[in-house]
Amino acid sequence: MYVADALASPLQKPAVIGLTDDVAMSSLRWKDWGGPTARATGRLSGTWCLPGCSREPYDATLTLSGVERQDAAAYYRRATVEPVRPEALPPAAVNVQFQGIRLMVPEF
Repeated sequence: MYVADALASPLQKPAVIGLTDDVAMSSLRWKDWGGPTARATGRLSGTWCLPGCSREPYDATLTLSGVERQDAAAYYRRATVEPVRPEALPPAAVNVQFQGIRLMVPEF
């Protein structure tokens, strides 16, 4: 099972992933992987929260879903990011998509 980052690089249980041009997760600790959903906790950051979150990213949960088969491999196609304390996010966060993020699947 794989997930592709914003550059379509195939990854397995990544410690860091750029989900979009604006949303990234780091320090990922995977609780589930390989089933219909994968779940990890980690640190949320992105262009919308700079410069503050480059020093202090926000705690969040990442859920991957929507498994799609591609040749001999399977990929998660959707991501949802749930900040632990959404009220702590800066005002610019209201313009950022955290739910139902469409992930790329590499073409071979």
